[in-house]
Amino acid sequence: MRCPRCQHEDTRVLDTRMPEPQIVKRRRQCSLCGFRFSTVERPVPEEISVLKRSGKVEEFDRQKITASVQCALKKGNRRREEVEALVEEILQNLFAEKSKCLSSEEIGEEVLRCLRRFDRLAYVRYLSVHKTFADLGEFQRKIGEVQSHGDAV
Repeated sequence: MRCPRCQHEDTRVLDTRMPEPQIVKRRRQCSLCGFRFSTVERPVPEEISVLKRSGKVEEFDRQKITASVQCALKKGNRRREEVEALVEEILQNLFAEKSKCLSSEEIGEEVLRCLRRFDRLAYVRYLSVHKTFADLGEFQRKIGEVQSHGDAV
C-alpha cells in the first residue's frame, strides 16, 4: 500500500478491525515519513459489467452508485455510516443476482427500491433523474403516489 503523502511503498499495519462483515479497516503508518492513514478493504465481485442505455458496456463502478445516492440524499441529515450501509445493501442485492452483466436499468431500479424505504424525498430526487417522464404531469402523478401510498409505491 502506497503512502498517500509521500507515495512510498512500504507501510506498516498498526491495527486491523472488521466493523462490518466482509469489510476490513486497517490503520497504517508509512515507514519513510511516519504518516498515518486508514484503508478499507471490501471484496470485489468478479468482473461485473454494466450495459448502459446507449448500448455501451462499462466496468462496474461502486463509486457511481455511492455518488448518485449521496446526491439524492443531499441536504438530508444522514450520517456517512447510514449512507454507506444503504449502498452496501444495494450492492449486496445487485450481486446476489450472480449475473456478470447488469443493465443500468436494473441498477437504477434497485437504488430506487432501497431509497423508497430509506428516504422518500431522496427517492423522488433519484426518480426524477433515473426515469424518463413524458411531461411534468406524469412526474407530478408519481410524486402523488409517493405521498398517498408512503412506502408502498
